[in-house]
Amino acid sequence: MTNPAFAFPEVLWDDLAKVDPEVAAREAKARLVDGRFEVDFLGAPHVVDPVAKLVTAPPGRSPADFQKAMILLVYLAQAGKAQAPTPSGHLIGPMEVPGGAMFFRGPHKLSTEPLEQAYGSNRTALRDKALSLGAYEEPPALFRWQVLPNVDIACYFDEADDEFAAQARYAFDSHAHYFLPLDALWALINVVTADLLPLASTSTL
Repeated sequence: MTNPAFAFPEVLWDDLAKVDPEVAAREAKARLVDGRFEVDFLGAPHVVDPVAKLVTAPPGRSPADFQKAMILLVYLAQAGKAQAPTPSGHLIGPMEVPGGAMFFRGPHKLSTEPLEQAYGSNRTALRDKALSLGAYEEPPALFRWQVLPNVDIACYFDEADDEFAAQARYAFDSHAHYFLPLDALWALINVVTADLLPLASTSTL
């Protein structure tokens, strides 16, 4: 099946056009080939073409939809400003991200319920799915994943039992917000959760 490219939103292309592509590629740890950026995203190379204004996912991966395109364009533009520090290696919860306690609520609550419903009493299946996409084990987290070259996340998962429902929790590298603002971090978790679901469960998002 052909994996379609995504061409919008226009304002984000304008933001990317304002930065030096060489700087953006270097700071984002991306590859600049014939004017196109190749960015390792969710364990697979995605192509951002500023001339054609297209974002393309590789074959076998979910298409480059609005949220994927937004994440990649913002990531490159932020890196191109050369103001972000390197990743810290230290994980923090979403409420510890600057501004996160106010933002990650209500409609912007991080998407964990689909994982809890799909993997309630089978955390091993969730771990195996994540590892198949490029994540790695790092206890006490169920897995850790370098979802972008400068952005690490981790997922903690408590299985359901007779007393408690399953609970999934995400954490970010403490410098992730320098590369992705809060709305892009929220979109990132939406995309990550969707990719982690079994195929039959993707409609739950």
